Amino acid sequence: MTGMQGRRGVGLLALGAAAVLAACGGGAAQGTAGAKAPITIGYIAPLTGVSAGPGRNEQEGWNLGLRDFGRTVDGHPVVTKFLDSAGDPNTALSDARVLVTNDNVSLLEGPLLANEIAAVASYVDPLGIPTDDLSECSAEQLTNYRKYGNAISSGWTCDQPDLIAAEYLYNDLHYRHVTTVASDYAFGWESIGAFITVFEKLGGKIDKEIWAPITTNDYSSYVSQIPTTTQAVFDVTVGANSTKFTTAYAQFGLKNKIPLFGNTTLTDYSVLPSETPAAVLGVRTVAQYCDGIGTPANQKFANEYFAAYGEYPGYYAEAAYTKARLALTALRAVHGNVTDRKSLIKALKGTAIVAPRGPVKLNASTDSPIQNIYVCEVREVNGHLRNVPIKTYANVQPWGPLTPSEWEQHFLRDSSARPSA
Repeated sequence: MTGMQGRRGVGLLALGAAAVLAACGGGAAQGTAGAKAPITIGYIAPLTGVSAGPGRNEQEGWNLGLRDFGRTVDGHPVVTKFLDSAGDPNTALSDARVLVTNDNVSLLEGPLLANEIAAVASYVDPLGIPTDDLSECSAEQLTNYRKYGNAISSGWTCDQPDLIAAEYLYNDLHYRHVTTVASDYAFGWESIGAFITVFEKLGGKIDKEIWAPITTNDYSSYVSQIPTTTQAVFDVTVGANSTKFTTAYAQFGLKNKIPLFGNTTLTDYSVLPSETPAAVLGVRTVAQYCDGIGTPANQKFANEYFAAYGEYPGYYAEAAYTKARLALTALRAVHGNVTDRKSLIKALKGTAIVAPRGPVKLNASTDSPIQNIYVCEVREVNGHLRNVPIKTYANVQPWGPLTPSEWEQHFLRDSSARPSA
Protein backbone atom coordinates (compact mmCIF):
# COMPACT_ATOMS: atom_id res chain seq x y z
CA MET A 1 0.00 0.00 0.00
CA THR A 2 2.85 2.40 0.79
CA GLY A 3 4.27 2.12 -2.75
CA MET A 4 0.88 2.79 -4.35
CA GLN A 5 0.25 5.75 -2.09
CA GLY A 6 3.68 7.11 -2.95
CA ARG A 7 3.06 6.78 -6.68
CA ARG A 8 -0.28 8.54 -6.42
CA GLY A 9 1.36 11.27 -4.39
CA VAL A 10 3.89 11.90 -7.14
CA GLY A 11 1.10 12.06 -9.71
CA LEU A 12 -0.95 14.49 -7.65
CA LEU A 13 2.03 16.75 -7.13
CA ALA A 14 2.69 16.76 -10.85
CA LEU A 15 -0.92 17.58 -11.61
CA GLY A 16 -1.04 20.31 -9.02
CA ALA A 17 2.14 21.96 -10.19
CA ALA A 18 1.07 21.72 -13.81
CA ALA A 19 -2.32 23.26 -13.12
CA VAL A 20 -0.78 26.24 -11.33
CA LEU A 21 2.10 26.86 -13.73
CA ALA A 22 0.12 26.27 -16.91
CA ALA A 23 -1.84 29.44 -16.20
CA CYS A 24 1.27 31.30 -17.36
CA GLY A 25 0.63 30.16 -20.94
CA GLY A 26 2.57 28.11 -23.47
CA GLY A 27 4.49 30.70 -25.46
CA ALA A 28 8.19 31.38 -25.21
CA ALA A 29 7.98 35.16 -25.00
CA GLN A 30 9.61 37.18 -22.25
CA GLY A 31 7.72 37.11 -18.96
CA THR A 32 7.49 39.79 -16.31
CA ALA A 33 10.67 41.47 -15.10
CA GLY A 34 12.62 39.95 -18.00
CA ALA A 35 12.00 36.35 -16.96
CA LYS A 36 11.45 33.92 -19.78
CA ALA A 37 7.92 32.55 -20.07
CA PRO A 38 7.30 28.84 -19.57
CA ILE A 39 6.96 26.37 -22.40
CA THR A 40 3.75 24.47 -21.76
CA ILE A 41 3.41 20.87 -22.90
CA GLY A 42 -0.03 19.27 -22.87
CA TYR A 43 -0.30 15.63 -21.83
CA ILE A 44 -3.58 13.71 -22.21
CA ALA A 45 -3.76 10.39 -20.33
CA PRO A 46 -6.45 8.21 -18.71
CA LEU A 47 -5.81 8.81 -15.01
CA THR A 48 -9.14 7.23 -14.04
CA GLY A 49 -11.15 4.35 -15.49
CA VAL A 50 -10.13 0.92 -16.81
CA SER A 51 -6.85 2.26 -18.27
CA ALA A 52 -5.84 4.30 -15.23
CA GLY A 53 -2.88 2.02 -14.50
CA PRO A 54 -1.25 2.59 -17.89
CA GLY A 55 -2.09 6.29 -17.65
CA ARG A 56 -0.39 6.65 -14.27
CA ASN A 57 2.64 4.79 -15.63
CA GLU A 58 2.87 7.32 -18.46
CA GLN A 59 2.72 10.19 -15.99
CA GLU A 60 5.40 8.61 -13.82
CA GLY A 61 7.70 7.89 -16.75
CA TRP A 62 7.34 11.45 -18.05
CA ASN A 63 8.04 12.98 -14.64
CA LEU A 64 11.11 10.78 -14.22
CA GLY A 65 12.28 11.88 -17.65
CA LEU A 66 11.97 15.55 -16.73
CA ARG A 67 13.91 14.86 -13.55
CA ASP A 68 16.71 13.18 -15.51
CA PHE A 69 16.86 15.42 -18.58
CA GLY A 70 16.00 18.82 -17.14
CA ARG A 71 13.04 21.12 -16.60
CA THR A 72 14.32 24.23 -18.41
CA VAL A 73 15.25 25.05 -22.00
CA ASP A 74 17.40 28.15 -22.60
CA GLY A 75 15.97 29.69 -19.45
CA HIS A 76 12.34 28.77 -20.19
CA PRO A 77 10.73 26.57 -17.51
CA VAL A 78 9.12 23.48 -19.05
CA VAL A 79 5.65 22.99 -17.61
CA THR A 80 3.43 19.95 -18.15
CA LYS A 81 -0.36 20.25 -18.07
CA PHE A 82 -1.88 16.80 -17.51
CA LEU A 83 -5.56 16.29 -18.32
CA ASP A 84 -7.50 13.10 -17.55
CA SER A 85 -9.24 11.54 -20.59
CA ALA A 86 -10.76 8.72 -18.47
CA GLY A 87 -10.25 6.50 -21.54
CA ASP A 88 -13.05 8.25 -23.43
CA PRO A 89 -12.49 9.66 -26.97
CA ASN A 90 -14.96 12.53 -26.46
CA THR A 91 -13.26 13.56 -23.23
CA ALA A 92 -9.84 13.30 -24.89
CA LEU A 93 -11.02 15.59 -27.68
CA SER A 94 -12.38 18.09 -25.14
CA ASP A 95 -9.06 17.94 -23.29
CA ALA A 96 -7.21 18.71 -26.52
CA ARG A 97 -9.43 21.73 -27.18
CA VAL A 98 -8.76 23.05 -23.67
CA LEU A 99 -5.02 22.55 -23.99
CA VAL A 100 -4.86 24.29 -27.37
CA THR A 101 -7.30 27.15 -26.84
CA ASN A 102 -6.92 27.85 -23.11
CA ASP A 103 -3.39 26.73 -22.31
CA ASN A 104 -1.71 27.58 -25.62
CA VAL A 105 0.40 24.41 -25.48
CA SER A 106 3.50 24.32 -27.65
CA LEU A 107 3.66 20.53 -27.85
CA LEU A 108 1.05 17.82 -27.33
CA GLU A 109 1.70 14.35 -25.86
CA GLY A 110 -0.81 11.52 -25.79
CA PRO A 111 -3.50 10.36 -25.44
CA LEU A 112 -3.21 6.64 -24.71
CA LEU A 113 -6.03 4.58 -26.28
CA ALA A 114 -6.21 4.21 -30.06
CA ASN A 115 -9.75 5.60 -30.35
CA GLU A 116 -8.73 8.61 -28.24
CA ILE A 117 -5.69 9.27 -30.42
CA ALA A 118 -7.77 9.20 -33.60
CA ALA A 119 -10.30 11.63 -32.11
CA VAL A 120 -7.58 14.08 -31.04
CA ALA A 121 -5.72 13.77 -34.36
CA SER A 122 -8.79 14.95 -36.26
CA TYR A 123 -8.62 18.22 -34.31
CA VAL A 124 -4.94 19.01 -33.71
CA ASP A 125 -3.43 17.84 -37.00
CA PRO A 126 -5.14 20.43 -39.26
CA LEU A 127 -4.04 23.11 -36.75
CA GLY A 128 -0.41 22.06 -37.14
CA ILE A 129 0.12 21.48 -33.41
CA PRO A 130 3.44 19.63 -32.89
CA THR A 131 2.42 16.23 -31.54
CA ASP A 132 4.17 13.07 -30.38
CA ASP A 133 1.55 10.33 -30.24
CA LEU A 134 2.03 7.38 -27.91
CA SER A 135 1.32 5.07 -30.84
CA GLU A 136 0.21 5.15 -34.46
CA CYS A 137 -2.94 3.07 -34.52
CA SER A 138 -5.37 4.56 -37.00
CA ALA A 139 -5.80 5.22 -40.69
CA GLU A 140 -6.59 8.83 -39.81
CA GLN A 141 -3.20 9.25 -38.15
CA LEU A 142 -1.31 7.78 -41.10
CA THR A 143 -3.23 9.96 -43.54
CA ASN A 144 -2.83 13.10 -41.44
CA TYR A 145 0.86 12.54 -40.74
CA ARG A 146 1.41 12.65 -44.49
CA LYS A 147 -1.05 15.46 -45.20
CA TYR A 148 -0.19 17.89 -42.40
CA GLY A 149 3.28 16.73 -41.32
CA ASN A 150 2.82 17.91 -37.74
CA ALA A 151 2.95 14.63 -35.83
CA ILE A 152 5.04 11.56 -35.11
CA SER A 153 4.82 8.54 -32.86
CA SER A 154 8.08 7.95 -31.03
CA GLY A 155 6.52 4.89 -29.37
CA TRP A 156 5.32 2.33 -31.93
CA THR A 157 2.97 1.47 -34.73
CA CYS A 158 0.41 -0.48 -32.73
CA ASP A 159 0.36 -3.54 -35.00
CA GLN A 160 4.16 -3.89 -35.16
CA PRO A 161 4.48 -6.59 -32.43
CA ASP A 162 1.41 -8.47 -33.73
CA LEU A 163 2.91 -8.81 -37.21
CA ILE A 164 6.00 -10.41 -35.66
CA ALA A 165 3.91 -12.50 -33.24
CA ALA A 166 2.20 -14.27 -36.13
CA GLU A 167 5.57 -15.09 -37.67
CA TYR A 168 6.89 -16.33 -34.31
CA LEU A 169 3.91 -18.60 -33.61
CA TYR A 170 3.93 -20.04 -37.14
CA ASN A 171 7.66 -20.36 -37.92
CA ASP A 172 9.24 -20.89 -34.49
CA LEU A 173 6.51 -22.73 -32.59
CA HIS A 174 4.92 -24.40 -35.63
CA TYR A 175 1.32 -23.62 -34.68
CA ARG A 176 -1.19 -23.91 -37.51
CA HIS A 177 -4.48 -23.30 -35.65
CA VAL A 178 -4.86 -20.29 -33.36
CA THR A 179 -7.80 -18.53 -31.68
CA THR A 180 -7.77 -14.76 -31.15
CA VAL A 181 -9.37 -12.76 -28.34
CA ALA A 182 -9.42 -8.96 -28.36
CA SER A 183 -11.03 -5.84 -27.00
CA ASP A 184 -13.59 -4.63 -29.53
CA TYR A 185 -12.23 -1.18 -30.38
CA ALA A 186 -9.65 0.40 -32.70
CA PHE A 187 -6.52 -0.99 -31.02
CA GLY A 188 -7.93 -4.50 -30.94
CA TRP A 189 -9.07 -4.31 -34.57
CA GLU A 190 -5.68 -3.16 -35.82
CA SER A 191 -3.65 -5.54 -33.67
CA ILE A 192 -5.68 -8.66 -34.38
CA GLY A 193 -6.04 -7.67 -38.04
CA ALA A 194 -2.24 -7.59 -38.30
CA PHE A 195 -1.83 -10.95 -36.59
CA ILE A 196 -4.44 -12.60 -38.80
CA THR A 197 -3.04 -11.04 -42.00
CA VAL A 198 0.42 -12.52 -41.45
CA PHE A 199 -0.67 -15.82 -39.89
CA GLU A 200 -3.01 -16.63 -42.76
CA LYS A 201 -0.48 -15.45 -45.36
CA LEU A 202 1.98 -17.97 -43.93
CA GLY A 203 -0.62 -20.74 -44.20
CA GLY A 204 -2.18 -20.76 -40.73
CA LYS A 205 -5.87 -20.90 -39.82
CA ILE A 206 -7.76 -18.81 -37.28
CA ASP A 207 -10.10 -21.20 -35.51
CA LYS A 208 -12.22 -18.42 -33.97
CA GLU A 209 -12.18 -14.64 -33.53
CA ILE A 210 -13.60 -13.58 -30.16
CA TRP A 211 -14.40 -9.91 -29.50
CA ALA A 212 -15.17 -8.45 -26.07
CA PRO A 213 -16.34 -4.88 -25.36
CA ILE A 214 -13.69 -2.68 -23.74
CA THR A 215 -16.12 -2.29 -20.82
CA THR A 216 -16.16 -6.06 -20.10
CA ASN A 217 -16.04 -6.86 -16.39
CA ASP A 218 -16.10 -10.66 -16.58
CA TYR A 219 -14.37 -12.58 -19.38
CA SER A 220 -15.89 -15.95 -18.49
CA SER A 221 -18.39 -15.95 -21.34
CA TYR A 222 -15.64 -15.11 -23.82
CA VAL A 223 -13.09 -17.61 -22.52
CA SER A 224 -15.76 -20.31 -22.68
CA GLN A 225 -15.98 -19.75 -26.45
CA ILE A 226 -12.36 -20.81 -27.04
CA PRO A 227 -12.31 -24.10 -29.01
CA THR A 228 -10.70 -26.86 -26.98
CA THR A 229 -8.88 -28.11 -30.09
CA THR A 230 -7.11 -24.84 -30.88
CA GLN A 231 -3.32 -24.94 -30.53
CA ALA A 232 -2.81 -21.50 -28.97
CA VAL A 233 -4.61 -18.29 -28.03
CA PHE A 234 -3.42 -14.82 -28.99
CA ASP A 235 -4.94 -12.03 -26.87
CA VAL A 236 -5.05 -8.25 -27.20
CA THR A 237 -6.37 -6.51 -24.08
CA VAL A 238 -5.27 -3.40 -22.20
CA GLY A 239 -5.10 -2.29 -18.57
CA ALA A 240 -7.47 -3.94 -16.10
CA ASN A 241 -8.99 -5.99 -18.93
CA SER A 242 -5.73 -7.91 -19.26
CA THR A 243 -5.90 -9.01 -15.63
CA LYS A 244 -9.58 -9.94 -15.98
CA PHE A 245 -8.79 -12.05 -19.04
CA THR A 246 -5.79 -13.94 -17.63
CA THR A 247 -7.74 -14.60 -14.42
CA ALA A 248 -10.66 -16.11 -16.32
CA TYR A 249 -8.29 -18.05 -18.58
CA ALA A 250 -6.68 -19.68 -15.54
CA GLN A 251 -9.99 -20.27 -13.77
CA PHE A 252 -11.31 -22.19 -16.79
CA GLY A 253 -8.27 -24.45 -16.59
CA LEU A 254 -6.84 -23.36 -19.94
CA LYS A 255 -3.55 -21.98 -18.63
CA ASN A 256 -1.82 -25.37 -18.65
CA LYS A 257 -3.71 -26.75 -21.65
CA ILE A 258 -3.59 -24.10 -24.38
CA PRO A 259 -0.54 -21.81 -24.51
CA LEU A 260 -1.42 -18.13 -24.12
CA PHE A 261 0.30 -15.34 -26.04
CA GLY A 262 -0.37 -11.64 -26.48
CA ASN A 263 1.09 -8.40 -27.67
CA THR A 264 2.83 -5.83 -25.45
CA THR A 265 -0.18 -4.91 -23.35
CA LEU A 266 -1.18 -8.36 -22.03
CA THR A 267 1.50 -8.57 -19.33
CA ASP A 268 2.93 -5.05 -19.41
CA TYR A 269 4.12 -3.84 -16.02
CA SER A 270 1.15 -1.49 -15.82
CA VAL A 271 -0.88 -4.64 -15.02
CA LEU A 272 1.70 -7.25 -13.95
CA PRO A 273 1.81 -6.28 -10.24
CA SER A 274 -1.94 -6.96 -10.01
CA GLU A 275 -1.68 -10.37 -11.69
CA THR A 276 -1.79 -13.71 -9.88
CA PRO A 277 1.55 -15.44 -10.55
CA ALA A 278 -0.13 -18.75 -11.30
CA ALA A 279 -2.18 -17.06 -14.04
CA VAL A 280 0.71 -15.44 -15.90
CA LEU A 281 3.98 -17.30 -15.24
CA GLY A 282 5.20 -18.62 -18.58
CA VAL A 283 2.86 -16.42 -20.63
CA ARG A 284 4.67 -14.91 -23.62
CA THR A 285 4.14 -11.58 -25.28
CA VAL A 286 5.66 -10.09 -28.41
CA ALA A 287 6.53 -6.51 -27.56
CA GLN A 288 8.59 -3.45 -28.38
CA TYR A 289 9.56 -3.24 -24.70
CA CYS A 290 9.87 -5.64 -21.81
CA ASP A 291 11.19 -4.55 -18.45
CA GLY A 292 13.78 -7.32 -18.26
CA ILE A 293 15.87 -6.19 -21.26
CA GLY A 294 19.43 -6.74 -20.05
CA THR A 295 21.21 -3.77 -21.62
CA PRO A 296 22.96 -1.28 -19.31
CA ALA A 297 20.66 1.52 -20.53
CA ASN A 298 17.50 -0.37 -19.65
CA GLN A 299 18.83 -1.74 -16.37
CA LYS A 300 19.69 1.79 -15.29
CA PHE A 301 16.22 3.02 -16.25
CA ALA A 302 14.36 0.05 -14.73
CA ASN A 303 16.24 0.28 -11.43
CA GLU A 304 15.81 4.04 -11.25
CA TYR A 305 12.09 3.68 -11.91
CA PHE A 306 11.82 0.98 -9.25
CA ALA A 307 13.59 3.22 -6.73
CA ALA A 308 11.20 6.07 -7.50
CA TYR A 309 7.88 4.20 -7.67
CA GLY A 310 8.31 0.81 -6.02
CA GLU A 311 7.75 -1.31 -9.13
CA TYR A 312 9.40 -1.93 -12.49
CA PRO A 313 8.47 0.07 -15.59
CA GLY A 314 6.15 -1.08 -18.32
CA TYR A 315 5.98 0.05 -21.90
CA TYR A 316 3.85 3.11 -21.06
CA ALA A 317 6.44 4.35 -18.58
CA GLU A 318 9.34 3.69 -20.95
CA ALA A 319 7.54 5.39 -23.85
CA ALA A 320 6.80 8.49 -21.76
CA TYR A 321 10.34 8.61 -20.39
CA THR A 322 11.65 8.50 -23.96
CA LYS A 323 9.11 11.14 -25.02
CA ALA A 324 10.43 13.49 -22.32
CA ARG A 325 14.00 13.06 -23.52
CA LEU A 326 12.99 13.60 -27.16
CA ALA A 327 10.88 16.67 -26.36
CA LEU A 328 13.58 18.38 -24.33
CA THR A 329 16.27 17.62 -26.91
CA ALA A 330 14.11 18.98 -29.74
CA LEU A 331 13.17 22.10 -27.75
CA ARG A 332 16.84 22.77 -27.07
CA ALA A 333 17.59 22.38 -30.77
CA VAL A 334 15.29 25.36 -31.47
CA HIS A 335 16.59 27.21 -28.36
CA GLY A 336 13.12 27.27 -26.81
CA ASN A 337 11.59 29.18 -29.73
CA VAL A 338 8.21 27.44 -29.92
CA THR A 339 6.54 30.17 -31.96
CA ASP A 340 7.98 28.56 -35.10
CA ARG A 341 5.99 25.31 -35.12
CA LYS A 342 7.51 24.01 -38.35
CA SER A 343 11.02 24.28 -36.93
CA LEU A 344 9.95 22.46 -33.77
CA ILE A 345 8.34 19.66 -35.79
CA LYS A 346 11.47 19.42 -37.94
CA ALA A 347 13.55 19.16 -34.76
CA LEU A 348 11.30 16.40 -33.40
CA LYS A 349 11.63 14.40 -36.61
CA GLY A 350 15.36 15.01 -36.92
CA THR A 351 16.38 14.26 -33.34
CA ALA A 352 17.85 10.84 -32.63
CA ILE A 353 15.55 8.88 -30.31
CA VAL A 354 17.48 7.41 -27.40
CA ALA A 355 15.39 4.83 -25.56
CA PRO A 356 15.87 2.14 -22.90
CA ARG A 357 14.05 -0.29 -25.21
CA GLY A 358 16.94 -0.24 -27.67
CA PRO A 359 17.78 1.43 -30.98
CA VAL A 360 14.93 3.51 -32.43
CA LYS A 361 14.80 5.33 -35.75
CA LEU A 362 11.79 7.01 -37.36
CA ASN A 363 10.62 5.54 -40.63
CA ALA A 364 10.14 8.53 -42.95
CA SER A 365 7.13 6.93 -44.64
CA THR A 366 5.11 6.39 -41.46
CA ASP A 367 6.78 8.75 -38.92
CA SER A 368 6.80 5.80 -36.52
CA PRO A 369 9.71 3.68 -35.26
CA ILE A 370 11.99 1.11 -36.77
CA GLN A 371 12.98 -0.76 -33.62
CA ASN A 372 13.62 -4.09 -31.94
CA ILE A 373 10.69 -6.37 -31.21
CA TYR A 374 11.13 -8.85 -28.37
CA VAL A 375 9.52 -12.15 -27.42
CA CYS A 376 9.11 -11.79 -23.65
CA GLU A 377 8.21 -14.44 -21.09
CA VAL A 378 6.81 -13.79 -17.61
CA ARG A 379 9.24 -15.24 -15.08
CA GLU A 380 9.94 -14.77 -11.39
CA VAL A 381 13.22 -12.93 -10.90
CA ASN A 382 14.45 -12.23 -7.36
CA GLY A 383 10.92 -12.41 -6.00
CA HIS A 384 9.36 -10.18 -8.68
CA LEU A 385 7.36 -11.04 -11.77
CA ARG A 386 9.35 -9.78 -14.76
CA ASN A 387 8.96 -9.78 -18.55
CA VAL A 388 12.21 -11.43 -19.66
CA PRO A 389 13.26 -11.28 -23.34
CA ILE A 390 13.92 -14.70 -24.87
CA LYS A 391 14.25 -13.67 -28.52
CA THR A 392 15.00 -10.40 -30.33
CA TYR A 393 13.93 -9.36 -33.81
CA ALA A 394 16.29 -6.51 -34.61
CA ASN A 395 15.37 -3.25 -36.36
CA VAL A 396 11.83 -4.21 -37.38
CA GLN A 397 10.12 -1.92 -39.89
CA PRO A 398 6.56 -0.76 -39.08
CA TRP A 399 5.23 -3.31 -41.60
CA GLY A 400 7.16 -6.24 -40.13
CA PRO A 401 7.27 -9.27 -42.48
CA LEU A 402 4.76 -7.73 -44.93
CA THR A 403 5.67 -5.62 -47.92
CA PRO A 404 4.99 -1.89 -47.44
CA SER A 405 1.99 -2.06 -49.81
CA GLU A 406 0.54 -5.14 -48.07
CA TRP A 407 0.93 -3.45 -44.70
CA GLU A 408 -0.68 -0.22 -45.83
CA GLN A 409 -3.66 -2.07 -47.27
CA HIS A 410 -4.15 -3.93 -43.99
CA PHE A 411 -3.51 -0.86 -41.84
CA LEU A 412 -5.94 1.44 -43.65
CA ARG A 413 -8.62 -1.26 -43.52
CA ASP A 414 -8.23 -2.80 -40.08
CA SER A 415 -7.68 0.41 -38.12
CA SER A 416 -10.92 1.87 -39.49
CA ALA A 417 -13.32 -1.04 -39.01
CA ARG A 418 -13.19 -4.42 -37.33
CA PRO A 419 -11.69 -6.88 -39.86
CA SER A 420 -14.52 -9.39 -39.42
CA ALA A 421 -17.26 -6.79 -39.83
